[in-house]
Amino acid sequence: MTRDLWFHGRSWRLPRSLCRALLVLALGPLGLQARAASAPSEVSAPSRSPFVRACAALESGNLDGAASDILTLRQLLPERPEPRLLQSLLDLRRTRPELGWRDAFLQAWNDIGRPDFRDSPLLEEDPEPAATGPSPEQVWRRELSAEQRFVLALSMSPDAERARALFQQLPESAPPELLVAAVEYLERDKLPAPLRARSRSALRARLATLSAQHPEPILLRALLLLEGTDAKAPFTPRELQELEALSQLPDWRQTGFLSLYRYALGHLEATGVSVPKNHAYTLAVMSLVSPVPVLLQRRTEASRDALTPAERQRLAEALWRIGSRISEESSIVERFVGLSLMKKAATELGDDARLLQATEVLDEERAAYAALESAATTRWPLPSLRQAMIDSSMSDEAAHMHAFRAPRAGAR
Repeated sequence: MTRDLWFHGRSWRLPRSLCRALLVLALGPLGLQARAASAPSEVSAPSRSPFVRACAALESGNLDGAASDILTLRQLLPERPEPRLLQSLLDLRRTRPELGWRDAFLQAWNDIGRPDFRDSPLLEEDPEPAATGPSPEQVWRRELSAEQRFVLALSMSPDAERARALFQQLPESAPPELLVAAVEYLERDKLPAPLRARSRSALRARLATLSAQHPEPILLRALLLLEGTDAKAPFTPRELQELEALSQLPDWRQTGFLSLYRYALGHLEATGVSVPKNHAYTLAVMSLVSPVPVLLQRRTEASRDALTPAERQRLAEALWRIGSRISEESSIVERFVGLSLMKKAATELGDDARLLQATEVLDEERAAYAALESAATTRWPLPSLRQAMIDSSMSDEAAHMHAFRAPRAGAR
């Protein structure tokens, strides 16, 4: 099932489970696979729950203690799948101790029939992380470097002072994709009009420079072309020509998600702000969700009566190529957005074969995401498991998601 998600002011047609996850990311602090893992002490505290005790024993390597609590749990809840998964996980810890927590969980989950744990009465929602330092507002008043102030401003609500910190001193060493997050300041309509105009001019100058310095990624040139344009305006011949040219470029973006996260985290940690991992992750995600795909779709719709059939064909082919590049990226949101853009292009082309191709791949991605969600991997009170899942997702979120797809018949 799909729904429209308004994420940072834009509508995304995505699965319900992904909508919920992105809302958590947008309104933070951080869901999906990105919340920092709980410390071992959080699950090893004394508890009357045999489920929590079993998980704590597994975490600490006390396999005999885990076996005793799992037996009790299976007797108390013979119909529930959680005790069966813990038993399978325990068996793997005994027989294959070299197997990492992520792979062991995946094997155990598949072995017991891939149950859905989203509504499990035993798994609790991740708690909000406790504040460990000053808030961004408190840190903002301190003496900071230009890069620290730039990253911190991106992590906060827009105001005039922060906008000036963002657009008057755009750090040359910052990953170019962070400018996508900066665009958000210009789209919330909270800045005085003269300041917004000056900020947009500074942003476009920086985008022009970066596009020349990094000629291969589509994102920078597309953002320079489309940012600030009217979503209801037909494409002009010049814009169509530029879209065709940039759609031939080999990559959608140049910086990996992990690099974006590490850049933001390093500067946020240096400020001493509370829960820097959460702010860094949110900022990295904001750097992936540009206005380009939505503007492309809406302006394509607005162009139907303004372009010739040949021009509409050229535009749809450019959309298909851009969507293909986006769908090849490693984040889940980009997979869905790219494939949705490909479906739009195929529909505009009247190409049933390509429409079927994009639809089938999108359905497969949705099924993989639903499987990932159903395993509820970050809600198990096993810090080592949580961290293994986070590490895998941060490295390549799409590959991590695909590991949860149902095994093919006869495969193991």
